[in-house]
Amino acid sequence: GIFTIEVGHWEPTEELLTGMSKWKKYLPYLLGILFVANSFHFYEYGQTMLGTLMNVLITLGLTSLFASKSGKDIKPSRFTPSKGTDLDGFTEIEKIRTRYIVNSAGCQSDYIAEMLGDKSFKIKPRMGEYILLHKNQGHKTRHILFPAPHPFLGKGVLVQKTLWGNLILGPTARDTLQKNKKTGEYEINPKVRDEPNDNILSFILGKCKNLVPDLDAAEVIHTFSGARAKNTREDWIIEPCPTEKNVIYAAGIDSPGIAGSPAIAVEVCRLLKQAGAPISEMDPAFNPNRAPIVVPKDGWRGIKAGPVGKYTNPKENVICKCEKVTEAEVIEACRRSLPIDSTQAIRKRTRAGMGHCQGDPDNYGCEARVVEIIARERRMNPKDVGTRPWPASSMLSERFIKEKEKKKFEDLASKNYQGPL
Repeated sequence: GIFTIEVGHWEPTEELLTGMSKWKKYLPYLLGILFVANSFHFYEYGQTMLGTLMNVLITLGLTSLFASKSGKDIKPSRFTPSKGTDLDGFTEIEKIRTRYIVNSAGCQSDYIAEMLGDKSFKIKPRMGEYILLHKNQGHKTRHILFPAPHPFLGKGVLVQKTLWGNLILGPTARDTLQKNKKTGEYEINPKVRDEPNDNILSFILGKCKNLVPDLDAAEVIHTFSGARAKNTREDWIIEPCPTEKNVIYAAGIDSPGIAGSPAIAVEVCRLLKQAGAPISEMDPAFNPNRAPIVVPKDGWRGIKAGPVGKYTNPKENVICKCEKVTEAEVIEACRRSLPIDSTQAIRKRTRAGMGHCQGDPDNYGCEARVVEIIARERRMNPKDVGTRPWPASSMLSERFIKEKEKKKFEDLASKNYQGPL
């Protein structure tokens, strides 16, 4: 048979505005909507409420107009990538028809399995958080430092130096579901769901200061969080779906899934071929080697940082001072086969904006410099280049850390919170 998969693709409102450029003639109608809203004296409830209402009206108007003109199924929606960050946008509903499916949906893989009538496993997401420190802390260890492992929760909170010279601390291991002893069903663990961020920060910093006592907690620059796809079988699930032979599971892949991914891919291909998929031998034209974008630096030898336009040689001109990313590296990323239209895409390929200032415009303005290069290389309007939309990170309230926050990190490290994590 043939499966029909319906998926939603979210984009921020700015992308819709770009796509709507050919229908600018309809803008007066949207402005009319705003005029009507204002005529009802919504401003009496405060500027913030009016701004929110105007944004909602614009989004509703644009999505309706774009959908009617393009024939696409588009709906306004809001995306919350982290607590306190709400992004307005739209979701385009797409339909895909296929004969074979690989269920590698991570923490949602049990949900996909249930859609196929299989309830043989349940995913129990285990939250993990990391803290990233300034490179000036990187010299404080030359090895990966592990505490004695926990009998159930794994290797524990560790300290390690990254490839780029920072210290990274973590992760935690917080199970989001707990088993109801009476019903046998898994339920949301409210202690994990409602755990304050400060408790999590204190737990990580305190544990790591036990390993590296002179670690400076004030040098936090960023945080990360994610969820491992633990499951009720307590092992990776790489097998055909028992209810649909043309569906292959790569489900419940938790740590060390990245290290095991090549072997997992080989096994999934074998199972697909066994199910009848037209899997042939490796394409002889396929090149498994990808040339690096980031060029190793020897300090500041051969590269220069200065005001925009001062240095014209792309191999010398530094775009991101913290990470010593050159213009040549950004250009190389733009000219690869995968199209780039945002500073986030460049950030993930070159590390421009990943340094201790996190792209602070008052420091070196690296994000604005990246925008100009993308616009030039892609022949785009700079206003259409996507910039970093998150005002904060998973556990930090602000992207640019101030002295008050640094003092708080020191206090949290001293507090050394121990539970209920």
